[in-house]
Amino acid sequence: MQKHSLAMLGAFAMLTSCATNRPVLPGPEVDDTTLFVGKIITLDDNGTIAEAVTVDGKGRILKVGTEKDLSAGLGVGSKRVELEAGQVLLPGFIDPHLHILPTLIQSVLGTHNLAPCLPPPYNLSTPEECKKHEDLLSALSSMTLEPTTPETAKMFVLGMNLDPSRQQFIAGKCGVKSTINFMQQPKLYLDACVSKDRPVLILDQSGHLAYVNEKAFEVVCKGQKPCTPPGSVADGGGRWVVGSDGQYTGLLEEAAAFAPFLGATQQGMLMEASIPKGSLQDLQKAIQALREAGLTTIADGGLSSRSQVELIKLLAMNPTFPLRVTGVVTYDAAGPVMNPDGTVAKPALKPTGPSCTPSPTNDCALPKWLGAGAIKLWVDGSTQGCTALLGKPYAYSSNGHCPDAKEGQGDFKSAKELADAMRPLWPDSAWRFQLHANGNQANQWAVDAFSQLQLEQANTHRMLLIHNTVGQESVSQAIGELRKGTHVSGQQKVPAMDLRVTHLIGHVAYWGDALAQMLQKNGAHKDIDIDPVDFNRRNGIPYSFHSDSMVTPARPLWFVEQAVTRRTWAYPDFQKTYVLGPQHATTVEEALRAVTIEPARQHEIDSWVGSIEPGKVADFVVLGANPLDRDASKGGDPTTLSQIPVVRTYLGGKDPASRN
Repeated sequence: MQKHSLAMLGAFAMLTSCATNRPVLPGPEVDDTTLFVGKIITLDDNGTIAEAVTVDGKGRILKVGTEKDLSAGLGVGSKRVELEAGQVLLPGFIDPHLHILPTLIQSVLGTHNLAPCLPPPYNLSTPEECKKHEDLLSALSSMTLEPTTPETAKMFVLGMNLDPSRQQFIAGKCGVKSTINFMQQPKLYLDACVSKDRPVLILDQSGHLAYVNEKAFEVVCKGQKPCTPPGSVADGGGRWVVGSDGQYTGLLEEAAAFAPFLGATQQGMLMEASIPKGSLQDLQKAIQALREAGLTTIADGGLSSRSQVELIKLLAMNPTFPLRVTGVVTYDAAGPVMNPDGTVAKPALKPTGPSCTPSPTNDCALPKWLGAGAIKLWVDGSTQGCTALLGKPYAYSSNGHCPDAKEGQGDFKSAKELADAMRPLWPDSAWRFQLHANGNQANQWAVDAFSQLQLEQANTHRMLLIHNTVGQESVSQAIGELRKGTHVSGQQKVPAMDLRVTHLIGHVAYWGDALAQMLQKNGAHKDIDIDPVDFNRRNGIPYSFHSDSMVTPARPLWFVEQAVTRRTWAYPDFQKTYVLGPQHATTVEEALRAVTIEPARQHEIDSWVGSIEPGKVADFVVLGANPLDRDASKGGDPTTLSQIPVVRTYLGGKDPASRN
């Protein structure tokens, strides 16, 4: 699927790059300044609310202030953009962690999206669509297939976003008489509900699990029995789960486990020389949906090959692409490429930034490709996928969705092994490091590994813990100490490290109740700390919010509402709703900073984006109402934050929608 994805997106990038830019003929010198007038929420460190902002022809912010002061001296040819009554101008939203390729590919024709519907404030599906995906087996049965022919017999059926943590298993469907749980025998139900004649691959919404049928094993194993997983599966922390009968169950844990199946998928699909009809239009629609959510910058949180880095760069540089992009490269992809004899075929990658940076002394307009300057590693798996690494006081409940998971599992065996994996790319402080860590023990391992490496050689870059889902105050205290330079490891004081966190805040809204049932804290299903913002505040840890799309929709105003209200819902009918961890709720302003200036700082792009200040670029979002007015402390209703319209975005002072 990866090569199919690359081919399709490459074609999209090349097709849309055919849009021509007409040359501008020289003429009389004019003032190319644009004056924006209205309520300007700058989100600078002083919380400035301004009346106007001026932007030059290269998209650089010149001044922020009053309308009177900024209007004075504007010359012939200058433009004026005036907000309508009630509208506000903010820095463009930034999603600091998502996955572009899966986000776009899930929209392509022929890919079955099996996700359960979202709670009422966020649901965009019809009741009929929701009913189809209400439970696991109904979702699988909703996959309509063409008749199997000799040509399609080896073509994989692809499904995405199945979620057993929220989609109930109801026995007796699809003609299966057995009552064995889906997670114990996925291939049984894929054969019965989808197809036993074609290979089937279903990706879990967590991104850490996948499910395959018997035919898929036959294709990947090329008919060999018994079939042994490639060495890359175990080396990458993956597992093909085996049942009590010694046979594969069809459950695949972690990306390394389902990579061979993705490889088989791409071979089948690449036999077709053409891209499915309508797919390019679907891709463009998915891209524009990111802009329509108010995003102006996104970070791809896991570019797993050099070709992916080049493709995302190509996509970002396309004239019609409406966003800036920065990339995070997986640690194995960043390392050297070796020949079979052990010699180096290609050296390790070096971190990159934008091709030029704007200043008053040059002609640079900030490029949309901001480079790839960070390394990604996974410490553990998914909390809702039963593979987060937990430690006391947490454990998976024996009578919940993950009855056999106990304290989960890590992608490494210890913090030392994690540090060993990071060490080859640590010297010279060239790279930033971003560690995926869901469980409390995974976050502690991350702190321990960072401490060990920082003792060996101080790295002054900003580091990031991705997700930090299952909170433990002692872990947050250690992060805070590491930031201040007071943390002690092995009786040595660790040099200060700028370590920050980003939360998948959708865990609260969409999975909060499910996690409350799956996790035990001190042996009880209560007082779990999910996305522990209050621990961050008390320990001086800057934090942001992200989507991890395709895991949750990339809609920053939804993040803001979810962070402020902390509401969660019980699936499938959403009749039960409550506030999960009210002490971790944010103010509206805190949440807005967590989708603008803080993610910019985490990716070290804050000298260009994230707030409205002179010298930065004019990446803006116009909202139909002021979100600050929805704060409960001002008498507002924060449960309506997600309903605020996104009017338009500006990239470098220009509306990117006008190019499409």
